[in-house]
Amino acid sequence: MPWPKIIGSDFIQSIANPSPFTLEANILRSLASHPWDFVCTCSAHLTGLLLGASLICGLFLQAGCSNTKVKPVEAPAPDVTIETPVKKPLTEFYEYIGRMEAPQYVEVRARVTGYLTKIHFSDGQEVAAGAPLFEIDNRPYLFSLNNAKARLKQAESQVNLANLTLARNKTLLATNAVSQQDYDEMAERQVNATAEVLAATAAVAQAELDFEFCSIQAPIAGRLSRANVTVGSLISSSQVGASPLTTIASVDPIHVNFDVDESAVLQFREMRRQKGDRVEFTHVRDLNQKVMVALSNESEFQHEGVLDFIDNQVRPETGTLLVRASLENSQRLFAPGFFVRVRVPIGDAKESLLVPERAILSDQSIKYVLVIDENNIVARRDITLGMLDGKMRLVRSGLNETDRVIVNGTQRARPGGKVNPVSSSAAGTTAPARGKE
Repeated sequence: MPWPKIIGSDFIQSIANPSPFTLEANILRSLASHPWDFVCTCSAHLTGLLLGASLICGLFLQAGCSNTKVKPVEAPAPDVTIETPVKKPLTEFYEYIGRMEAPQYVEVRARVTGYLTKIHFSDGQEVAAGAPLFEIDNRPYLFSLNNAKARLKQAESQVNLANLTLARNKTLLATNAVSQQDYDEMAERQVNATAEVLAATAAVAQAELDFEFCSIQAPIAGRLSRANVTVGSLISSSQVGASPLTTIASVDPIHVNFDVDESAVLQFREMRRQKGDRVEFTHVRDLNQKVMVALSNESEFQHEGVLDFIDNQVRPETGTLLVRASLENSQRLFAPGFFVRVRVPIGDAKESLLVPERAILSDQSIKYVLVIDENNIVARRDITLGMLDGKMRLVRSGLNETDRVIVNGTQRARPGGKVNPVSSSAAGTTAPARGKE
């Protein structure tokens, strides 16, 4: 219902500016001029206000007197992926990081001085033992060799003359044709001439050796580095601190060095003792202990070797023992300096339980997994772990092969709570497999 005309701008202004004198004066003025319209209008508005207030009070009374309780809505059980532990024969092992090393490594150096005249190899080439590598100008050494041979001939002729003279005068000595002193001097000259022959023979041998050293050959079979000199360079055999002409490293077989902690060594020996195997040895090769090796880009340990060296003491700085294995390298898969992973098997294969690594949770130093029972209720199981096999972890104790282990959704599962399990083989393709309700 619209406001009456009597409530004009003066009345509205009095409401907007609620001065008690102004409002009171306007109401009296309107009542005096149009009493009936004012009363009707106020009655109608008053009636509407009373009806609205009565309705609100009724609603509050009804809500206060009702005994009905609101039931909370239960959250649905979270979906989780489950797997049973994998049971398979497994050989336990120790795993280490090793580095490849050439069994033989040689710095090739000159043994005579001279100018380099020829290089017989390409940088990085693989060569056999005795292959020619460098040639040094051998003419000065050829001259020295010929000179030494000539001196040997001269010394030999002197020996022959001394022998003839001594034999001739020996007969004359018997008839006193020569004095004993002269004969003794002739015998001494014969001894000196013989010594000169020996010295000349040694000089020839030395000259032959120097001449031979002008041709530098590979001392071992292996792969060469680059040449550090070029043709025409003066090569010195006595230069201190000079770089080698090149280096050569053997490639087949090849060694792997790795450090083993003291506790592993003790456990390994105890394991062999319990099996009745030999613990003492003259050489570690007598044990015929196999090792498996994988390159940094390989997931499988497909290269087999054998232990061939164990150091004679544990290093006190690290508490580790240096161990070495030897591997066949006919396909040239390995090179000195490669980092590899090494596994040393322990004992024979036996049935073992494994779970995915992602299913294992930690509570400080305690490892555990979450399992579910026949009612899909979550429980915690503390476990003892073993080695890592790919993406699976060996469980030494704490699990049975029939346990259902949560492998995905562990962050949504709580011990004592209920979950909706989904088999890992059916996750994403089939409906959830629920247990008993």
